[in-house]
Formats: sequence, structure tokens, C-alpha cells
Amino acid sequence: MNRPGLLACVALLLVPTASFAFQATNPREVAAGLRTGIAEAVIAGDAEHLTEAVTLARRAATAFPENGLVHHYLGYALYRLSTLRFDADPDGALVILSESESALRRSIELEPIAESHALMSSVLGLQIVSDETAMSLSMRAEGEMRRAVEMGPRNPRVKVLEGISAFHTPSMYGGGHDIALDRFLAAAVLFEEDAPESPLPAWGRAEVYAWLGQTYVALRMPEEARAAYERAMEIEPSYAWVRDTLLPALSP
Repeated sequence: MNRPGLLACVALLLVPTASFAFQATNPREVAAGLRTGIAEAVIAGDAEHLTEAVTLARRAATAFPENGLVHHYLGYALYRLSTLRFDADPDGALVILSESESALRRSIELEPIAESHALMSSVLGLQIVSDETAMSLSMRAEGEMRRAVEMGPRNPRVKVLEGISAFHTPSMYGGGHDIALDRFLAAAVLFEEDAPESPLPAWGRAEVYAWLGQTYVALRMPEEARAAYERAMEIEPSYAWVRDTLLPALSP
């Protein structure tokens, strides 16, 4: 597999000791490489590639302990890895989420951005696996999302994560598919004007249509779901999740 983003990050991190001091002056380049490498792994649905990205992000966080974006991408890569692992290894996924929470907390301390707060909300929500922790984690997750919305009211990635939360939350607890649909539609519009400068986060342009499709399926709107999935594939023709799982699951 051609992995230019990850390979670029490797080139910046796996360098001879004598030149590492020079490379260590460029944390934004490493963050940009992580951004691209993680995006490639997510689109490919490649857990091995994502695990490599996590390893590199850990090294980067050690090399650049005061760079908020590097810690953000470590938290983000771990969040993505946990979602791939949850079904097969829920206990292992929770360990990954705990590390993600720590990385995002450090990122927020150093360089708070809306995406870090929104991701923290999602990471906390995914850790709700018992009644004993549900209330405290829910309150913390809600607080992080409120902060994300305050910081980025027109940030489409915040809207996507709001929508995912609503999709998985019963209506009696403030979620529901209608609310999720509203958030995903709003995000799709906002992505049309979204142009974050590297190395700021830029994911989600195709993913929002994957979630829109799932929401339409839940609302029994199969034609709209297919159109959403096809739009995701137009944006990312190699989007494995949509190509191999979501589209085939639709009725002919």
C-alpha cells in the first residue's frame, strides 16, 4: 500500500541521532505527516496502518512534549484505533481510550482547539460501559462538547462528532436519529467552506456522508442513504468502510 503521509512522518522521526536535533525543530511537519497518515489509515480501514501511526505519534509526543497538535494527533489516532477494536476486543479498546483521553487532555492544556474538546467528548462517551460510571462520564462528555461548540460553532468536525453522539444516544437521553440527521446535514454544508491550514485537523469530508447514510437507513430512507454513500465514494473512492460494509448492507 502506498502510504505517503505515514512515510513522510517516518522520515521525520526515524532519523540518525546526529540530525534529530534539527528535525525536532519542526513539530508542525511531524503533525502534518500524522494528519495525512491517520487519514489514509481511516479511509483504508487499515488497523495495521493505524497502529503504525499510533506508534509514530507516541514517538512524536515524546520528541515534542510541548506541542499541542502532536498530542492531539496521538489522541485522535488512538480514538480511531479504539473504534476498530471495540467489537473484537472491548477491554483492549477501553485501554486505548484511556490513553487517548490522556493525550487529548495534554493537547488541550497546551493548545486547545475545538476538535480536541469534541474528541474528548467522544472518548469519554465510549468509555461508558457501566451504570456506575455513566453519570459522571456523561456529564464530562457533555461539558467537553459544549466547549467544542463554543470554540468552533461552524466547525464541521465538531458537528460530525455531535451527530455520532446523537446517533448512538436514545431520544429519552437527548439523542436520536432526527437530531443526528440535523447535525450531519449541517456538517455537510459547513464542509463546503472548510479549508483548515495544515497541520490543523481536516478529516470528515467523506465521513459525514457515511454517517448520513446510516442515519437515513435508521429513518427508513434507503434511496437517500444510497445517495449519501455514493457521495462519500465520490469524495474518497477508496473508502473501505462505505465500499465494503455500508453499501453492500443496503437492500438491492
